[in-house]
Amino acid sequence: MTSGRRAIPVFLICMPLAAQGSAGYIGSPGCRGCHTSQFASQSKSEHARALRKSLPTDPGPGAKAQWAFGAGAKAITWVSQTGGNSIAEHGLTYYAATKSLAVTPGHKTTADLVYRTFDPAASALLCFRCHSTGPIALATKFQVQPGEPGVHCEACHGPGRAHAESSGAAPIQNPKQLSAVQINILCGSCHRQASDLDDDRDWSNAWNVRHEPSYLHRAACFRNSNGALSCLTCHDSHQPLQTAASAYDAKCSGCHQKAAHTTAVAGRSCVACHMPQVAARANLRFTNHWIGVYDLNGRRLIPTRRVVPGVQPASARSDEADGMIVPADASTLIPVYRKAVEEGEPRADSNLGLFLLRIGRNAEAEAPLRRAVALDEQNHDPAIEADREGLGLSLDIQGKRNEAIDVFRRATAGTDPRVAARASVKLAALDPEHAEEYYRNAVAAEEKGSGAGSPRVAVVLYAYARELRARNRDREAEPLLRRALSIQQAAPESDPRVTIDVLNALGNLVEGRRQLDEAEKLIRAAMALAEEKFGPESTQLATSCTYLADVLWNRKSLRAAGLLFRRAITINASLYGPDRPETAADIANLGMVMTEAGQSEAGAALLRQALAIYENTLGPNSEEARFVRGNLAKQDE
Repeated sequence: MTSGRRAIPVFLICMPLAAQGSAGYIGSPGCRGCHTSQFASQSKSEHARALRKSLPTDPGPGAKAQWAFGAGAKAITWVSQTGGNSIAEHGLTYYAATKSLAVTPGHKTTADLVYRTFDPAASALLCFRCHSTGPIALATKFQVQPGEPGVHCEACHGPGRAHAESSGAAPIQNPKQLSAVQINILCGSCHRQASDLDDDRDWSNAWNVRHEPSYLHRAACFRNSNGALSCLTCHDSHQPLQTAASAYDAKCSGCHQKAAHTTAVAGRSCVACHMPQVAARANLRFTNHWIGVYDLNGRRLIPTRRVVPGVQPASARSDEADGMIVPADASTLIPVYRKAVEEGEPRADSNLGLFLLRIGRNAEAEAPLRRAVALDEQNHDPAIEADREGLGLSLDIQGKRNEAIDVFRRATAGTDPRVAARASVKLAALDPEHAEEYYRNAVAAEEKGSGAGSPRVAVVLYAYARELRARNRDREAEPLLRRALSIQQAAPESDPRVTIDVLNALGNLVEGRRQLDEAEKLIRAAMALAEEKFGPESTQLATSCTYLADVLWNRKSLRAAGLLFRRAITINASLYGPDRPETAADIANLGMVMTEAGQSEAGAALLRQALAIYENTLGPNSEEARFVRGNLAKQDE
């Protein structure tokens, strides 16, 4: 707010140190003695005000709510625990941009949304996890008790009791000593960290722009900075958020001292053009952290081109987090779920097991899920199918194939058709001999549970078609793919990744019958959708480029095919690295195209490059290496 005054009073609330003692946490007041200035400035930041108790003076639902989420710089949403196992997110939110109440993000109406406290997805608990510091506890009647409301010292530095009580002798995490990728992981534990390839997000959806680390991970400035650019380059976590554009311009000029511009930039800051503001909602705007060149008169979600022509692959692997502390990691909620088990909360074993499965703790999930299934059988609980499905997934991931098959078969015999469909698909992978039967059952079950026109049916049809194509039964696969495509195109909320996969698969199938016009049309549609939804660099776009290049190759449009193979190589080199098998495939394809175009020497060089990659990564006797070696031998004949 430009007036410098807040429409809603917001106070820093610090829990007593005793309440912070769990797991080595001491609370930010325990840091103040030695870090006076940092404590004083951080206490005034938006992070510190991320969560507080609601006040009688709060507007709308806030006056009767329990908790207020948000510092008020953008918005405040109110939450109440309405029972031992339910948490309500109120339907009205205060928006600073309009200084008024409006429908809460994610709500269709002003009605409250109620979540189970111990929902396996931790829908509500993760909100408390990221808006508070230190362990979350359970009070009487399963009331959620944040350790210290707001994001304070130990949210980034980790537990500080030993450090404080030893007068600084005991080590504590210093984020400034972490790598750029590690800082992305630390900040991204709440702000949504990047996945390894970042190809699972709809980049055309403005609501996703609020996930800053994911968008920064896409930027060439981040990828090519050799670790010099991170969240902390521009943001001081001990200070309130800087709003002056000049402060950010100074950071840009550290690397781009002599940036040349072909367009008028008078009165413009660097970030105004290269990190534009995006309206995620009518009353909410976020800065797009995918640094790039944008069409400011068009959409501001995906750059029209990169600031630099080449990008280095940037890892976001989970092992990058080894040796660092991520205080807001979802796994820190495990003790809360275990406490609910000890206290006898209904369905506690199921909640714990499914939560463990969700966060990748697959082996740990098995025991509580076995207990949940046994209890479900005893109580004739209809939720048994979902628990069986979870148990089957845990067993499958652990490699316990026969046990997993038995559990999934039991899940298919239950009363929940959606569970039966998913279990049947898993059985098709575990028991290939009977895969067709399982897929037919899965289609029928999904149609019963979701409706014949549901995108869920399209997903199963696509999987079934892939199985048939692997058995060289394209004629039977084709109607499945056409039906899947029809469903996807008719459903407004369908997953664009599935649509792209179906378009490419169907295009490739008809290409095999030399129906090149239809093949090209289908694959160009896939390519356009991939670029629209996932930007200039995604596995979906690279795959579409490869498929389309193959069609053009068959048309003898060798130059056009070569350009597409080069584009696929560039994308894959950025995503995986230049010396990876994924990149080698299109290097080999390009080599064969160039050879056919009469550029034998250049083609052979590319084939040798691909062969070296395959031999170094997959081994000299791999199928891929033998294929390339065979093509080189033909050139020598």
